[in-house]
Amino acid sequence: MKFNVKKPASMLLVLSMLVLALSACGSGDKSSDAGADSKTDAGGSTPAAKSVKLKFYAQYSDPDKAVYDAAAEAMKKVMPEVSVDFEVSAQDDEQKIKTYAAAGSLPDIFYASSGLIETLKKSDNLATMDDVIKENNLEDKLNESAKPMMWNKDGHSYAVPNVGQWAGLIYYNKELFSQNNVKVPTNYDEFLEAVKAFNAKKITPLEVFAKEKWPAVLLLDMAVVGSEPGGLKKLDNGEGTFSDEAYVKGAQKLEELTKAGLISKNAFNTTADDAAAQFSSGKAAMYMNGAWSMSNLDSLMGDKVGILYTPLADADKVDQVKWNLSGGGFNQGFAVSKNSKNKDVAVKYAALFSLEFAKQRVILLSDPNSILAEKVTPEKGLSPIQQQYADDSVNFKTMTTFAWGYENAKFKTAVEDNTQKLLAGQSSEDFIKDMNKALETARK
Repeated sequence: MKFNVKKPASMLLVLSMLVLALSACGSGDKSSDAGADSKTDAGGSTPAAKSVKLKFYAQYSDPDKAVYDAAAEAMKKVMPEVSVDFEVSAQDDEQKIKTYAAAGSLPDIFYASSGLIETLKKSDNLATMDDVIKENNLEDKLNESAKPMMWNKDGHSYAVPNVGQWAGLIYYNKELFSQNNVKVPTNYDEFLEAVKAFNAKKITPLEVFAKEKWPAVLLLDMAVVGSEPGGLKKLDNGEGTFSDEAYVKGAQKLEELTKAGLISKNAFNTTADDAAAQFSSGKAAMYMNGAWSMSNLDSLMGDKVGILYTPLADADKVDQVKWNLSGGGFNQGFAVSKNSKNKDVAVKYAALFSLEFAKQRVILLSDPNSILAEKVTPEKGLSPIQQQYADDSVNFKTMTTFAWGYENAKFKTAVEDNTQKLLAGQSSEDFIKDMNKALETARK
């Protein structure tokens, strides 16, 4: 009997111990999960967000590489749970990123021009940033001229701007002009004479990285704004044709310059880095790029480099059009894939990163074209060329846009392809004929 009484008691004890053990294991698992996925604040009550790694497709190369790194480091204080894996973007006029979009494999965050934004909007590939902008009062952090760049024409935001509206410029080597007794051009006639003079001396007159298509478009746009402030953007907006006087004259100027030996024979295989190296080493008298390249050229050439704003304008119109510039653009910056697995995190990170990127550009590269309301001091101050640009920029009257800012994709493709042909020696007459046909197709 005693045996029969003791056996149930032993079983109860064993069962009780088993329940306690299982409870302890369950409690241990919960504690372990909390330790793996979150942290608590000093009071032990507020969990931190789960760590997230984002793929970031960007121009992660010199001189901006240091800016990306500094911005990413600063973002660790704001969103410590996020890390980014940078992929260096190809210098291919956005073909690779469009391929990613077509394949449904866009990176979480990527740089998007206003033209690319329009393309990806139509394919429903972009996340909107409206809520993040409002929740974080981001518009108040921009200066007045930069605020319109935040919003698309449809009223939404798809990318917080990361830099200001840069002008397209022609840089010149002061030493080469002086040593070869060539006048620094202030109008088209003087520019043409400079081209002929340097070509005769076996010095490349203008270094153009025509491996990309947009530089040729910029060059044509510079030739047009001397007569038409709207430049090629006016045609992109659906106004006018290439038979209008300003566009005929612009194409004729480019044809004449090309025949005079404007560019090198290797121009169509030349990258931006190669072109900058040729120019800074004294093998080319002039170089065309956006104003963003001032910092890099200053580091390579110091006070030997100067800038030209409208050297393709007619001599009798220079005073009228001096501050009507090519370049510019709106609503461009770091965008987010609508299909990102971490869309909400990526949108917030991209928006805040954009402003930090703008800040670090001022600090590290002495960017004279800040978009920020906050006054940021460059580490090294402004170089003479940057100070000149900063002083002159208050006089700018109009800007057009770079080719990536065109909103009509068919027009963009046609003008890029055909200006390449014009720069390669096609007649202006054939160019105008081809572009008018392309305009009809683009506007249907």
